[in-house]
Amino acid sequence: MSEHEETHAPASLGRHICRGATSGRARAIMSVGMVLGLGAVGTLATWTDGVTATSGAFTTASVAMKLNGHPTVSTDTSDYAFTALTTSNILPGNSVSQVLTVQNAGDVAFKYTMTAKANGESALAPLMKVTILDQACSTVIAGPTALSTTAPVGIVAAERTVAVKTATAGSGEEKLCVKVTLDGSTADALKNKSLTDVSFTFTAKAG
Repeated sequence: MSEHEETHAPASLGRHICRGATSGRARAIMSVGMVLGLGAVGTLATWTDGVTATSGAFTTASVAMKLNGHPTVSTDTSDYAFTALTTSNILPGNSVSQVLTVQNAGDVAFKYTMTAKANGESALAPLMKVTILDQACSTVIAGPTALSTTAPVGIVAAERTVAVKTATAGSGEEKLCVKVTLDGSTADALKNKSLTDVSFTFTAKAG
């Protein structure tokens, strides 16, 4: 072989080498693409999820008060006739009393207050004093408080609580002894004077 002669590899061999290299890179690239693609799908699947919680029903409560079992039906809006609390020919220093039961007929405990307004002889009203005691009429809860014919006066100003009556606990009521006393200093000028009635108003609120 002369010095000018060059050794050439067969053309077919070159084509095989190039084709093999190209096929190898293509397969490598496609393999990487497949790996990334599968990785992305798997990650998205774990980023989303959901669970729903459903509550129970919501029902509003009611506050309902009764006095000595009145009213017997919820549609009755009449006043309770507390006529047991009455007297005639009362003398200075004497008193009259009756038990009044405050009852919880609603769904929740309530707190109540009490006011009173007299009707009749305006000069006599301030000399009539109201005291609220326990059921036995022995322990003072509130008062004595002088009555008025011009405006309601606070008889039970500090809120008192009556729980809901249940089968296991709570009576659902409070018995009050309402006592009215004619002041011992009442003058003779007020003989034969009277109060036609006294309106005791109870106000309850949830609590």
